[in-house]
Order: sequence, then structure tokens, then C-alpha cells
Amino acid sequence: MGPHGWTWRPEITKASKPEFQEALAADVAENGVRNPILVYAFDDEWLYLTFGGTRVNACKLAGIDRIPALINDYSGHYAASDPVTPENVLSFFTDPPRDYEFGPEGFDYHYNLERARRANHDPAGFAWLDGERPNWIDKEFPWLVPTR
Repeated sequence: MGPHGWTWRPEITKASKPEFQEALAADVAENGVRNPILVYAFDDEWLYLTFGGTRVNACKLAGIDRIPALINDYSGHYAASDPVTPENVLSFFTDPPRDYEFGPEGFDYHYNLERARRANHDPAGFAWLDGERPNWIDKEFPWLVPTR
């Protein structure tokens, strides 16, 4: 096993957290995307996704081909887009993240659902859920502390 548990497989055949993906896809289909994904643009053709892969997959499952994004633009290709600043960044979110920062590499944020294995759970990651806590949360995210 590599450093920090890194290993390599030529393909992944099993979906990770399938009930979570299905629930999120249903919510996205009904209510749209609540929060932007985070990408880096290094040239005019390629975007590097750094956070929001679950939302991208949910949009694919829901048949949605457009998704809002915060872009760390190193290419200049998106210079005419609305600027993201420390003063306005939270206005782009329905569920603002607890942890976000502006640094030399641009903007970064995270909801800490996976990081909750080592730290406190950030409930904004499940703010889109309405009603009772679904059973798949305990099954697919067993380390999370109940928030309701």
C-alpha cells in the first residue's frame, strides 16, 4: 500500500455510496444544483475538477448537462465572468460551506463529509435533505454524528 493508503486500479466498476448518489440526483432533478462545483482552468480547453464530483455525477444521472462552477482561472479564458471575492463568495451558495479560503492558489472550500472521519461533521453537506434522516446516511456514512 502506498503513502496515505493510495492504491491504483485500472477501472472502478462499483459506484461509491449508490443510495446517496440516487437521492442527490433526485433532488438535483427536482430543485436544481444548490452549490457550485470548484474547477481550475489552465488553458482554454480543459477544466480540472477539484471539488464537486458527486454533484457532477448526480447531474449526469438526472440528465442535466449544465452545472454552476467557481473557476480558479489561470487561463484568462473566463475573465469576463463575474469575479469571486471574499466579500461575495457565499452569495454563490445555497448552503454556504463552513470551511473556505482564498490563498495563493486561488479559492478552495469543502463540506467535510469525508473528513468527518477525523474531525467534526459539517451539516451543510446534507442541507439539501428535507424531512427525516434517511437510512442510507447511517449505512453509507457511518462515521457521521446525527444532526437531527
